[in-house]
Amino acid sequence: LAIVEVKTRSSVDFGNPQDFVKPKQIKNLVKAVDEYVTANNLGLEVRFDIIAIVKKEKGFEIEHLENAFYHF
Repeated sequence: LAIVEVKTRSSVDFGNPQDFVKPKQIKNLVKAVDEYVTANNLGLEVRFDIIAIVKKEKGFEIEHLENAFYHF
């Protein structure tokens, strides 16, 4: 099961999009997914990814970070 957090920025002047996934967000997301997987007896491996999107002059730059943070 892949859980994906998507972050966008209009520029990287203040940091990359993935830098704005805060520890509290990660904690809450992991807790919610853990409860969902447990409640539904899914027995799945879970992966947490981040999609980082930065607006460019013409289009977007998209980066997919697999296993962006660890859990359980």
